[in-house]
Amino acid sequence: IHQESDRHSNCLSELTRYLGMGDYNDWSEPDRQAFLLRELQSKRPLLPPNWQPSAEVQEVIETCRVVADNSIDSFGAYVISMARVPSDVLAVHLLLKEVGCEFIMPVAPLFETLDDLNNAADVIEQLLTLPWYKGYIDGFQMVMIGYSDSAKDAGVLAAGWAQYQAQEALLAVCGNAKISLQLFHG
Repeated sequence: IHQESDRHSNCLSELTRYLGMGDYNDWSEPDRQAFLLRELQSKRPLLPPNWQPSAEVQEVIETCRVVADNSIDSFGAYVISMARVPSDVLAVHLLLKEVGCEFIMPVAPLFETLDDLNNAADVIEQLLTLPWYKGYIDGFQMVMIGYSDSAKDAGVLAAGWAQYQAQEALLAVCGNAKISLQLFHG
């Protein structure tokens, strides 16, 4: 499964506006994380039964339902392209929870631009400092390293160096947190 981070943010934005909570896309990163963590730990559903989302949002929800309606053996990971912040990862976990996914789907942020590669270790470190998240992933984190966007941003040599540095930093962060890291490339 592969979706862009903005698709998830727009889904949550449309939902929070419908619920009269404001616009998720206008919230700060700490406010997004607080909301997502609160909802991830809530026992009540967030998705209203009578809500009629837009076609784009419905497609995101249906994609998550495809995951929930199958077994973990059917998928490798849920890849989030253009992942930039911890809430990009938490949002996917919340959407999967809301559609009734009963297994822990590995959610892999794809760090692909030069800035995202440079910030990758910080994003994962922030996630791993969240007790809910660290407990939920049960010692395993996947990350995808992208090539084409970073090469477009900075050229092949600078991108290659950024990819190498990101991988080394991610290994250090996960090692310090005693988390097994699986890197893959695309």
